[in-house]
Amino acid sequence: MIAFLEGQLVEKHPTHVIVDVQGVGYHVNISLASYESLLVEDGCVTVLTHLYVREDAMTLYGFASVSERDLFERLIAVSGIGPPMALKILSGIPIADFRRLVAAEDAQGLTRIKGIGQKLAQRLVLEMKDKIGDIAPEDFTSDAVGHADPDVLDEAAAALSGLGANPVQARKIVATVLQEMGDDAPIEEVIRRALRNI
Repeated sequence: MIAFLEGQLVEKHPTHVIVDVQGVGYHVNISLASYESLLVEDGCVTVLTHLYVREDAMTLYGFASVSERDLFERLIAVSGIGPPMALKILSGIPIADFRRLVAAEDAQGLTRIKGIGQKLAQRLVLEMKDKIGDIAPEDFTSDAVGHADPDVLDEAAAALSGLGANPVQARKIVATVLQEMGDDAPIEEVIRRALRNI
């Protein structure tokens, strides 16, 4: 099992990265969440990985955080969800929101994720509600999500998502704006400034 890769970042795309580890280039599939938050220092990157093995292929999936990898591994254990769908879920909703919806058994809320129908949402709730607490806490070291007022953060991020922004990206940008402006800033101004940053 390949647990992580550390090396030169050769290519970075919303769907994958290529990492050069001592002269060997690894193609690693990633989510939009990892694309947004992957830390690159002097051209070097560390990517947490999961090696998915089938009879006809071995595929590497990469993550910027332990919590994201934990959720991915629990998602692919759910019947009917393979790695591509798991990445789509990670790209379509912040981990904190996913945990909250599953814990509240809100299958309807999960159907807002592109590609998730009512039956699959109900299966996710049924199979994950007892495991959701095992996922590592989110490590938002690179943004201010942990310090922002959750009500303002949720409202502003939801407004940006309604305007077509990616939910994961929207949440991070709003958190950064709130850190700059303070939690008492008018919600309209927070949304306006966040829109300029997208």
